[in-house]
Amino acid sequence: MGLAWLRRGRRLALGLLCLTSGASVHAQWSASLSADSDYRFRGVSLNESRPSLRAALNYDAPDRCYAGASTTRVELARGDRYAQLLGYAGCVVPMSASPIELGATFSHFTGDSSYDYAEFYVGVLAERWNARLHIAPDYFGRHVSTVYTELDSHLLLNESLRLFGHLGAISRIGGPHDDNASRIRIDVSVGAGLALRQFDLRIAGVAASRGGPYPAVYERRRASWVASISCAF
Repeated sequence: MGLAWLRRGRRLALGLLCLTSGASVHAQWSASLSADSDYRFRGVSLNESRPSLRAALNYDAPDRCYAGASTTRVELARGDRYAQLLGYAGCVVPMSASPIELGATFSHFTGDSSYDYAEFYVGVLAERWNARLHIAPDYFGRHVSTVYTELDSHLLLNESLRLFGHLGAISRIGGPHDDNASRIRIDVSVGAGLALRQFDLRIAGVAASRGGPYPAVYERRRASWVASISCAF
């Protein structure tokens, strides 16, 4: 899964409820701390399959727009450890069929800004699923433009327990050719989550195919179980 998509998914689910029910919406700040057994971004480990911590701050405006930032430690190449600072902003637009989401993200890597990149996305939101398309003009600063499509779904078993799934594909659409950038990479995850007051526990099986645009550093572990715990404030 992509960075912080679950957090955004929970917020957007609330936004969908307000859109469909006509309830009033108020501006809201929130923050969270998370621990992951492995930081996997679109199926690929960005910290050599080691545990990671993440902090996030989010703002939801009453006009159905949102913004936020998060930070976590990454190791994009063996021995090169940085902090990834990610900022995002977007809006949910009501439509007759399904709400549309428009937004952008920007990632900055302390210690080596050559990896910095921006990404723009558009999505369709539904009650139990959402689909998004992301375009990066310069993916991870490698002079390669990419398109990433993803489909996420969830099933609520009760007020606390849910099942979720994710399917994504990234491909190069511009830039220099090489063996990796010329191929598509598929990633998939399936898991379960348990919400206990301000805590959220998750476990998921995550896997990715070979190839695809950077980053694909740690190819030897293309599949893994990932456990996560988050605390919201």
